Amino acid sequence: MNEEEPTDENDLSPKAVLEVRDVNRTFTMGEVKVEVLRDLSFDIYDGEVLAMVGPSGSGKSTILNLIGGLDQPTAGQILFEGSDLAKVSSNQLTRYRRKHVGFVFQFYNLVPNLTALENVLAAAQLADKPLDSEAMLAKVGLAERMDHFPSQLSGGEQQRVAIARAVVKNPKLLLCDEPTGALDFTTGISALELLLEFNRDLGTTILIITHNTALADVAHRVIHLRSGEIVNVEQNAHPKPPAEIVW
Repeated sequence: MNEEEPTDENDLSPKAVLEVRDVNRTFTMGEVKVEVLRDLSFDIYDGEVLAMVGPSGSGKSTILNLIGGLDQPTAGQILFEGSDLAKVSSNQLTRYRRKHVGFVFQFYNLVPNLTALENVLAAAQLADKPLDSEAMLAKVGLAERMDHFPSQLSGGEQQRVAIARAVVKNPKLLLCDEPTGALDFTTGISALELLLEFNRDLGTTILIITHNTALADVAHRVIHLRSGEIVNVEQNAHPKPPAEIVW
């Protein structure tokens, strides 16, 4: 009789939501090939806040595009729930983006002719199990501004709408590209506090892409990039509250 392999019920090893394995991305410009990413390998763990930090040209945005299903690598694997995003069809990538990924961009990317509520509802309609759109806007402090258009909102308010729009999908991954880049210090801290609140309350897995090394202090882990390569990975034993960081 075959014996079953024992299982360790106390195994507290983190579970990877997404695995990046030996990823390269090369762009061809005329007769010139530019290597933007070189043999990148890392995991994004369930429920963590991961910061990816590096100067301009280090490959941060390229990585976000690959993880977000906006592009595919030249070589390597990006594994999500057993599927390799490097090999799926464009339709499958579209479904992945719609169902599993939320995006927060530096310059908000709201639809200008839709109200705050309509911007959030439009995202909710793409998801299998969306959260309540009005409740989400109330959560980010915009209960009284739901019927306002982006042009009637401040930059900080627009970023709050963008965060609500991303989180309402109840995504497996929330990808934030320089989420404080267009905001002043006080408003930027407020945006970070919102992101961490969703991580804490909903267990949302968050990747923050930034050139601002100070933001890394709020993350559980930090990946440092330079010239398309990982140069260091740090574990933050005691992430700081946003109010304690200075940039």
